[in-house]
Amino acid sequence: MNASRNPIRRFHDLTLAKKMWISVAIVSLLTLSTFAVLSSTQIKMLIAGREGNVMVQQIGYYTSSIDHYFQNIQKSAQGLLYSPDIQKRFAGDISRLTGEERIRAYNEVYDQLHRMWDNVYGIDAIYLIDRHQNVFNISVLDANMPSFLTGEEFAKQGWYDRLGISDGSTYWSFVKWSERKASIMMFSAMYDKTDLSLLGHLVVSISPGVFDGFLSTVGLGEGTNSIVDSAGIAYTSGVGIGAGSPVDVSALTGSKGHTLVQRNGEPYMVAYVKQELTGWTFVHSVPRRIVLKELNEVNSLWLFFLFVSILLMTVVSGFLLRTITTPLRRMVKLVREVERGKLTGRFHVRHQDELGTLGHAFNLMLDKLQEGIPLIREKWIRLLLEGGVGEEEQREYERKLGIRFDGPAFQVVLLYVRDETDESGLRAAETAVRELELAGGVITDTLAANQFCLIFNRPQEEALALLETLTDGLRDERGVASYAFVGNSYDDIHFVKNSFEEAKTLLKYRVGERMDDEPLVCFTGGSWERQYPESYEKRMMYYMDEADFDMCANVMEELIAETRTKPIAPHVMHTFLASLYNHLNKQLIRFGEDGLDADWLGKLNSRLSLEPFEKNGRDWIALLRKRLAPLVRNRVVLSPHIAKAVQTIREQYDNPNLGVDYAARQLGLNTNYFSQLFKKEVGIGFAEYVSGLRMEHAQRLLIETPLKIKEVAEKTGFGDPHYFGVWFKDNTGLTPSQFRKSGGRGDDRTVRSPFTSERLPFGAGETAD
Repeated sequence: MNASRNPIRRFHDLTLAKKMWISVAIVSLLTLSTFAVLSSTQIKMLIAGREGNVMVQQIGYYTSSIDHYFQNIQKSAQGLLYSPDIQKRFAGDISRLTGEERIRAYNEVYDQLHRMWDNVYGIDAIYLIDRHQNVFNISVLDANMPSFLTGEEFAKQGWYDRLGISDGSTYWSFVKWSERKASIMMFSAMYDKTDLSLLGHLVVSISPGVFDGFLSTVGLGEGTNSIVDSAGIAYTSGVGIGAGSPVDVSALTGSKGHTLVQRNGEPYMVAYVKQELTGWTFVHSVPRRIVLKELNEVNSLWLFFLFVSILLMTVVSGFLLRTITTPLRRMVKLVREVERGKLTGRFHVRHQDELGTLGHAFNLMLDKLQEGIPLIREKWIRLLLEGGVGEEEQREYERKLGIRFDGPAFQVVLLYVRDETDESGLRAAETAVRELELAGGVITDTLAANQFCLIFNRPQEEALALLETLTDGLRDERGVASYAFVGNSYDDIHFVKNSFEEAKTLLKYRVGERMDDEPLVCFTGGSWERQYPESYEKRMMYYMDEADFDMCANVMEELIAETRTKPIAPHVMHTFLASLYNHLNKQLIRFGEDGLDADWLGKLNSRLSLEPFEKNGRDWIALLRKRLAPLVRNRVVLSPHIAKAVQTIREQYDNPNLGVDYAARQLGLNTNYFSQLFKKEVGIGFAEYVSGLRMEHAQRLLIETPLKIKEVAEKTGFGDPHYFGVWFKDNTGLTPSQFRKSGGRGDDRTVRSPFTSERLPFGAGETAD
């Protein structure tokens, strides 16, 4: 199998020009060869059919002459057998006559024999045998012939029996008298005209040479001429009478025709005609090579023309193929330049064919690359690292950049090059990172001169194997001191931000003056005893927001499995579970439900001290399913347009242009219709929904981050910080600064939020079919 694949693989590895040359040559050879074989076969059939018909026609002339000759003999024989003199003399036994009467009887018989002899040419002998086996004959043969006719051998051959049941008909056959003598014999019975009793037999002997005389007049030419009688005895011209037939006449159908037979391993053309008078089959056979000898000369000429045609087609095709391969070579050269980062090349379009169209598209692609691809790529990576990209937006970026992230593993690695003044080392690191990206499953970006960000979309084992190969190669082959700081691996692209933060923290605290003591690859969480399981917490809260309780259970089981081998301090697990309970409580409040028990936090310390984390974690999952799942099932089911609008608000709430007109244009709907539909399904107006979402994010940023008021305004969709402050105070009763100082405690005024009105938690939502 491998041997058969190697030539095919080598052919595919050839250049396009060579493959096209070989393909044209092979196709030309196959086409012309097939045409030559089919046409030659057809011509052979035509020639064989024509020659066969000619031979059948010539044999027909031959058999007609033989028929006429035999009919003359039979007519003379009938005149002899039924003459009054013969009938009278053979009524008795002539051998018993004596004297003058005997002489007169013999004279009368021989007179009749001589008359027949004189009337028909070519007869060698005539024998008249009475029923007493008295023989009367005239012949040019030897004197032993009459004794053979009355002998035991002749009777053993059954001639008398055949004539006795022939009903007076004439029987023709070949008879071999001795090793040197053979004849064509006509046997005819003689009956008494008065009582139809058998009186005797007439035997006429004709030399086989008479056939050769007839053959010379029909011009059958080359080949072998044979005659096979009804007993299967054959006469072959130039050979004589033999015991067997050169052709199996039983396989010849019809009264005449031609066919092809095999003799001694060689094909023969056979033409035949069956004669009704004698029941014989006249056969002419000739080797097919003789019939087709003219075609053999044509075949030689054909081979010459075939070679010349293939050569001419190859040369002409070569000139035509150059019009295709030359532009393609230029295109391949330009593509390789693009792979090396050179975007200044241009494809010179000369013709308006498919290659010209391809050239225009290639030039347009280069223009787009020069103008926007780097910016689009940089923006996408920035959104991934900040966690601000939605699913549809992600697919749009993937389509534009020709990248597809589908795997369930996402991990960020920061590659740090120690000596940032070594330009050759930095270039080597940049080249190695780019080569790693070409292998697929990773996208990279340069954060600083000596810092590279690698976002893997591969299983963690594969990502770490590639990373170790990268760092080892840079150190051993190029002498570059590089260090990789690895964030945790997550199963959703939304957690790329978390992995990036973890890798960035490692980079911040592990980079120092004594880097030689550090490993080339550093991982998050070297000491589980003191580390907080932040990645699990973020994943859990994300799936809670998405109402995916099965994934929440899976994440909890992963953490439980980790704690079995890597113990975590009780106070760490207390903080982790408290965070989850707080988030669950917040979700219940958003649905307008009562929160958890007031003393649940106090009970948590005792539960952690009395029960293992495994039970506490699973109890929390059970509580989550019991309290939150029914609320999610009963939430509002949105139509596709409104679900899309809600998704747009969630993803673009920081966009100052986000309004009802903007959202309606995005959906292709009339503004008034969209506004009415949104309020009908969601329960509040579009502006109120956006305002509530912005308020929630503004409050969170004010409490949880040190961002300036201006920055909070920008991140919640307000370009004017003053207007943001007025809006915030109208809704909370406090200015942003007062809200931050109070730790989130406003006055008695109700803070409006779309989530409490519609019972639709952030991140939740279903679409109607």
